[in-house]
Amino acid sequence: MDTQSHRIAYVHRSVMDPGSEPYRPPRGASRLKQVSEDPLESIGLPSKGDSRLLNFKTQEDYFRKVVDRYEQCRHNGGNYDALDKAFASLSLDGIAEVRSDRIKAISETETKTSGNAPQVSIEDSRELSVILMAMRKVREAIVASARKDTFALRAYAFIIRATILISHMESYHPALLHLLRNIHPVTPLTASEHHEFVGFYILDLSCRQDDLATAYKVVCCYNYKNVRVGAVLKALVHGNWYAFWKVKSLMSGYQQRLLEYGEEGMRQRALDCFGKSYLSVDRIFLERSTQRRWEELEKSNMKWQLEADVVTIRQIKKK
Repeated sequence: MDTQSHRIAYVHRSVMDPGSEPYRPPRGASRLKQVSEDPLESIGLPSKGDSRLLNFKTQEDYFRKVVDRYEQCRHNGGNYDALDKAFASLSLDGIAEVRSDRIKAISETETKTSGNAPQVSIEDSRELSVILMAMRKVREAIVASARKDTFALRAYAFIIRATILISHMESYHPALLHLLRNIHPVTPLTASEHHEFVGFYILDLSCRQDDLATAYKVVCCYNYKNVRVGAVLKALVHGNWYAFWKVKSLMSGYQQRLLEYGEEGMRQRALDCFGKSYLSVDRIFLERSTQRRWEELEKSNMKWQLEADVVTIRQIKKK
């Protein structure tokens, strides 16, 4: 007898016999619609009391899901640059928290720079936020379980590289410090990997944190030697924007992402030098020196004027 027949029979009995047993649906029957739960959201943060990820096997299975989801998101996105900017606009304060104003600005910028560039929807941005939160859960679980084996090393290496590419400092910076200070002394990185991650740390200090003194201190502590990283530090110290742009084009994708934090300072340095040294300058030369098109530079409220591909910086005052 189906659920509807049971209900009709109950109504009949209740009328004929008011003292009869209350109606109970058959075992297994439910009025609630089953909701499919996201496997990345089904487990909470270890710091919030969820201890399921403290199990090593659960950690490894969960991390595989994070990697698969991240790769699927990037490959399905089409426009990698737009996705990366959307990643960078997210916050780890909550799983679904998205700074919609920044997402809107990103979409508008993408549309202006390339007319048919696909926009990143709020739904896609939420998906990216879920992935970032899942990466945080993996990191917290590894720290809480005091795990410093090969899995911990590989998981942290993946998270650092992935979040550097998406310029998400809240994820890669603490992970980078934990890898170098806690995991590496117990489970050593290969020589090339250690050199790579120390280089990331130095570039983060010099470009994002603008702390050249500490960057040079790390160079000495780790006896770090790299011609290109050294050239970046030298360019930042001397404000040499030409050397900065040149060496940036020769570096890896991860290093270029970190150098982006120092771009605005170098661009402003270049503009200051042009403003103090030139009366006029060729537009193409100005754009090459600042790595920005004139239309974008014009939005910075400069009083310079463009006439026939020549930018007039200052007018000669007549006596």
